[in-house]
Amino acid sequence: MGIILRKNFAENIYSYSGTVIGFVNVVWLFPYVLEAEQFGLTRVMISIGIIGAQIASLGMGNVTVRYFPLFRNPERRHFGYLFLAAVIPLAGFLLLSLAGWLFQEPVIRFYSDESTLFGDYYTLLLPLLFFILYFHILENYIRSLFDTVVATFFQDILLRLFQTAVVLFYYLGWIPFGMFMWMFVGTFGLKTILMLCYIGFRRQLFVIPDFSILTASRVRSMTKYAAFSFLGGVTTKALGNIDLLMVGGMTNLAETAVYAVSLYLATMIKIPAKALSKISQPLIAEAQYKNDIAMIELTHSKSSINQMLVGGLVFIIIGINLDHIYRFLPDEYHAGVYVFMFIGIAKMIDMTAGLNAAIIKTSKWYRFDPYATLLLVLLTIITNIIFIPIFGITGAAMATALSVLIYNSLYALYLLFRLGIHPFSKKTIMGLALLVITLLVSWGLPVIPHWIADLILRSAIAIVIIISGIFIMNLSEDLQVFIRQTVAAVSRRKDRKS
Repeated sequence: MGIILRKNFAENIYSYSGTVIGFVNVVWLFPYVLEAEQFGLTRVMISIGIIGAQIASLGMGNVTVRYFPLFRNPERRHFGYLFLAAVIPLAGFLLLSLAGWLFQEPVIRFYSDESTLFGDYYTLLLPLLFFILYFHILENYIRSLFDTVVATFFQDILLRLFQTAVVLFYYLGWIPFGMFMWMFVGTFGLKTILMLCYIGFRRQLFVIPDFSILTASRVRSMTKYAAFSFLGGVTTKALGNIDLLMVGGMTNLAETAVYAVSLYLATMIKIPAKALSKISQPLIAEAQYKNDIAMIELTHSKSSINQMLVGGLVFIIIGINLDHIYRFLPDEYHAGVYVFMFIGIAKMIDMTAGLNAAIIKTSKWYRFDPYATLLLVLLTIITNIIFIPIFGITGAAMATALSVLIYNSLYALYLLFRLGIHPFSKKTIMGLALLVITLLVSWGLPVIPHWIADLILRSAIAIVIIISGIFIMNLSEDLQVFIRQTVAAVSRRKDRKS
């Protein structure tokens, strides 16, 4: 257990450090150094690469996680599983590359507004897709060998530092923009090569096939699981990137850059909730195994109020300080304020809904999840088609918020029908009231001339109001314990220093 805790701690450190580097890159450095349409080009290409890699993998990433224990045998070199995991996605990559060549003209036309920038670098999508695809395959392989920390370090730290270096090279005038784009795509390749080298260093790079373990029944089982995972994986990745892709095609690359910055800011709202979710999901899985509905409902309810309060605090702190954040960006990025607000509302809806998806995924009704996610993707596409022509990039954010609301309502009704549970109580209403009051008070404070002092004061008052409300209204025992432990830990450190 100690090893697991140490690895989990290291992984969290890398994740949060990577978030800081990503914030500097996406919110400040890239928008400052690159023209808006250049920055928008990088965002669109990454989104296409992520979705394309998920399609090309043909479900093998999830198959590795699920079936690698059957192959695990160091003496037999894991029966050459890595060969299988690499060859099948190669077929998917070749098919997708063929489709990209056949549909090159309509795709380029979709992203060509008043500029030809996307068309100029269209061919870079192939190596980008290849690198993202095979990092995904190698990542799942190394995680199946119980090595979870290195993949997180490569993805969250190393890749972002490489990209920081590349954009600084361009800023200093050492490379032209064309070379910047090649090097930017190359950062994904370097990350993948380093992962391959690391696997070789661990002496787990077994690529000689051994099909003796592949019985007909196992092949059928793996094929069925791959098909099911393919649907779920593609819809999930599409869900996280479809709005940005549609903004890129229905507006222009410059507007995409504005949208991307606000989207990244809003994504930060869910970072604390992800940690809470990681703690809660194993409890849900255990309760499902024991058919303990009462425990599922209790965990669901606690997760809802905890995620709402913590995520709400982050939402408010970013929201009330948007002027200070945007002051470092070119004026055109200031149009993303309403994008942040609507995407932020979508994140709040998702967090307040609790563990809807986790409960269904770990239950006997797990097949409902990918179909519901597919419905959300289709709903997001339809609402974007309606709203973007009317409201521009704000319309895309409105479409996301509406789609997330409908999606979570569907999940909540399904859980209520199947298990008779929901995460809401009077504490939910009290918590929402606390967040609204905090937002109004913090927003209504007079502006202090010095922006740093203004940021600190507004943020501090928001934190004090919410923490006080949690204790006075007894909204969450878990958060009360966490706050007390944090204060006690800080006090002990001060005592040691004194």
